[in-house]
Amino acid sequence: MRQSWVSKLSQGFMILCLVYFILLPITGVFVYGFFDEQKALTLQDLVRVMGFLKNSMIVSVPATVLSVVFGIALSLTAYRLPSRSAGYFRLIGLIPLIDPPFVGSIAFIMLFGRNGLITRYLLGLDSSPYGWHGIVLLQVLSLSSIAYLLISSAIRKIDLSLEDAARNLGLTELGIFFKVTLPMMIPEIANTALLIFLMSLADFTTPLIIGGAFQTLASSIYIQITGVYNMKVASLTGAALLLPCVAAFLIHRYRLDQAGYVSEYNDSAQIHFRVVHPAVRVGLIALSGAISVMILTKNIFILIGAFTRHWGHDYAFSLDHFKVVLAKDFSPFINTIRLAVTVAVVASLLGILIAYLVRTKKTVFPKVVDFLALFPAAIPGILFGIGYLVVFRYPLFGVGRFIFEDTPRVILLGTELIIYIICIARFINVGTRAGYATLEHLDPDLENAALTLGASWFFTFTRVMMPALKDAFFSAFFKNLSTTMTTLGAIILLILPSNKVAIQLLFQTLVSSSIGGAAAMALLISMTNIALLVLFHGLFYSRQYYERMERWFYERRSE
Repeated sequence: MRQSWVSKLSQGFMILCLVYFILLPITGVFVYGFFDEQKALTLQDLVRVMGFLKNSMIVSVPATVLSVVFGIALSLTAYRLPSRSAGYFRLIGLIPLIDPPFVGSIAFIMLFGRNGLITRYLLGLDSSPYGWHGIVLLQVLSLSSIAYLLISSAIRKIDLSLEDAARNLGLTELGIFFKVTLPMMIPEIANTALLIFLMSLADFTTPLIIGGAFQTLASSIYIQITGVYNMKVASLTGAALLLPCVAAFLIHRYRLDQAGYVSEYNDSAQIHFRVVHPAVRVGLIALSGAISVMILTKNIFILIGAFTRHWGHDYAFSLDHFKVVLAKDFSPFINTIRLAVTVAVVASLLGILIAYLVRTKKTVFPKVVDFLALFPAAIPGILFGIGYLVVFRYPLFGVGRFIFEDTPRVILLGTELIIYIICIARFINVGTRAGYATLEHLDPDLENAALTLGASWFFTFTRVMMPALKDAFFSAFFKNLSTTMTTLGAIILLILPSNKVAIQLLFQTLVSSSIGGAAAMALLISMTNIALLVLFHGLFYSRQYYERMERWFYERRSE
């Protein structure tokens, strides 16, 4: 069925927006870094950038390896190891997902800083905890949860009949794991490792707070812009940061997706190993216990620090930190909630729409649209922010630098709108991925039937396909809501005093060495995040809850 000119025009506008707000800013980083003539690059600049790249590799490689190891151990313990504590490990693995990204830095300073509870008061040490080892530890603490979520989803999809067949052929349980189970998990493990690697490279807050004199590419970008005011070197550093990220993204997209590992989805909860060697059981529980203890310790000390008068000097109970936080202008929290809800709705809807258009081949250049929609997943947030900073400070949303120079100066930079645009562009890939996953299980005849009966394309999408894709929307909405609540890298260079967000205030409070105030802010942000997730979960699934209560009531009445 031929599409109307309105549909084609809207699709053309969508492609233009993807190119304009995703590809153009990244291209602008390269153009400004290598071809802008305002300030010439020196050999010393290149040597420094290469040094920062080396430091980033020193941090990202061990952080990736350790996070994946802990993620595998936690996933196997929670889902495949017969244990009464499986539910405990499943819950522990989810806790870091609602925390601000650098909450671990607060607890780390409270425990191992110069006035730390362990270093100074228990061990009597006066050594500095700052350096690359502290960065690796904190990244492992936060990224292991991401690894756990991704790998555990692969574990639940393993076809158990293959393990049973190998067992019937006489293979030992250890042989089954290494020759059957583990090979089926390799694509997900490799994808997880690439994602963790990208997130480690993009982290700039942990190196700034814990790294001391040790700088990575991401932290150097922030210092070059806010401290040295050298946009040229910042753009060059961003280009160096982009190279390994894009390489990892391309490997993920064109290599691992073609791996020939196929198994039927397993929906059974009984996926435990039948026989587990005592040494294997002890090893898995030890690794899972270690990461869970660190996660609990981090959150417990954040809670304690928020109610402590002055950490390191006066440990008396106090509400002073909350009084100070709540006495200030509460608009950053309101701005954060408004931004998170708006971005979650718009980015999720656009992502679902793009997935639908690409998979049903109802858009021109579907591969280009697919690439542009998923490309932000490979771009570090702070690099995305630099792109918006160097491009959209010119008239006509950046284009006015080259054409129509005499037109009125309509500049996007410095407005509240740019914060919403960059967040939507950053997180549109979440809805796209969720849409792809759901469309794989939908019968294409569902749409064809509506079109055959004379329904328009718009009616078919809104009244037929969207109800079938609602679960994908809900999944993307909750992920985008939680992520936007705690995102900082992409927007920290674009925020003005009039539109500050809560996570920025937390970062500024922590940098100013106010441990108690930072702990109180972190606790409030986490509680707000949880409250929003619970609220919208209740709104979205209220009908299901009502039907369950009604069914329970009639069952009790019939008894």
